[in-house]
Amino acid sequence: MELQKQFEAIQSNFDAESLPLRKNALEAFEKLGIPSTKHEEWKYTNIKAKLKPDFTVATTNSQVNAAVKNYIASLPPYAFRLIFLNGIFHSELSIVPDIKGVTVCNLQEAFEHHTALTEKHFGKLVNLSDEHFAALNTAFVADGAFIHVQKNVVVNEPIYIQYFFTATDVNAFAQTRNLVILEDGASLQIAEDFRNASNISVQYNHVAEMYVGSNAQLDVVKLQMEVSNAIGVHTLESKVERNGRFSVATITFSSPNTGTHNVLIRNNVTSRLVGEGAHADFAGLYFGKENALIDNHILVDHVAPNCTSNQLYKGVLNQESTGVFNGKIFVKPDAQKTNAFQSSKALLLSKEASINSKPQLEIFADDVKCSHGAAIGQLDENSLFYLMARGVSKQEATQILTYAFAHEVVDHVHSKPIRQFLCDKLKDELQLNF
Repeated sequence: MELQKQFEAIQSNFDAESLPLRKNALEAFEKLGIPSTKHEEWKYTNIKAKLKPDFTVATTNSQVNAAVKNYIASLPPYAFRLIFLNGIFHSELSIVPDIKGVTVCNLQEAFEHHTALTEKHFGKLVNLSDEHFAALNTAFVADGAFIHVQKNVVVNEPIYIQYFFTATDVNAFAQTRNLVILEDGASLQIAEDFRNASNISVQYNHVAEMYVGSNAQLDVVKLQMEVSNAIGVHTLESKVERNGRFSVATITFSSPNTGTHNVLIRNNVTSRLVGEGAHADFAGLYFGKENALIDNHILVDHVAPNCTSNQLYKGVLNQESTGVFNGKIFVKPDAQKTNAFQSSKALLLSKEASINSKPQLEIFADDVKCSHGAAIGQLDENSLFYLMARGVSKQEATQILTYAFAHEVVDHVHSKPIRQFLCDKLKDELQLNF
């Protein structure tokens, strides 16, 4: 069914306030279409060949069966968690925080009871004229997470927003969304967790809009764990005000496929530093296996003076997997005294693995400090020899050196429980026992 007919079939479910925006977004997407490799931003990622050409974006089956319940029960116990199945919120499986000055609910409830906030912020950060999948998501998304933290309120425990996909319709293209708003002086840690909880191929398109007020701090971890038989597009847009602090760590572990479909993960992460003294920190760690393709596109836009940003991305690619890193730093004319740094490193563990790396700087101010660097290679032979000369097998030496290479990114995760979880996951991935 063509998109216009799909939209007409479900538009009565949307709130009246967001309907004009959704119609504009649908029109924008129909003009843009699915990007091909002829689009510069998608040069190395042929998503057009991977997505089902006749995909459906209407809400798919979100019934929780015993298998899904058991899967969720096997995960670590969290103080706060929001559970979404195929994009639909399940309150009976969630633990919603009850903290004064903090509003946590699903988007459907937010559109109904927090209209002023949703009207002000929903769809305002995404660029519908350029961002193909953000436009599609804005038009069709039915549910998602809404978090609002009032002025000077500090949330000490991280909030986990967990998306599980079990679509029975092979053509389903799930649309999920988060809207996070921090007022001045507020502090919050969140984790977005995405998992395929079935043995079939899934497709999903996730968008997050995040507002960081003056002197506020927002720490985000994107967990793409045990990715198997999945095509996932992620778009994160953030806006940081004066002296605000924003950090995002994107962690991707691909798992061996259990079917014939490839793994393709695309992460678009953007932060606009619009207030003087704002800071953004980007970290990424990705493990590719088999024929997985993991694509990270980063953009930090320095608009105001005296802002800082840092990018650190590391990839470990094995077998025939492929990585893509495109990191951009824009420095606008008024953004004097900018300090911006970028580093991308990839470790290739097989001759068939590959990465395409493209660091970019566009500087329109003259009093700045900016640098970028990219490195691609294999494990250092001297380090391997050093360990093996002391009785360590080659396999274990490889595991130890890979752990040391990757752990630097884990150290950038601010939340202690999430950092510990990632350390354990890293050891498990590399089969280390120390």
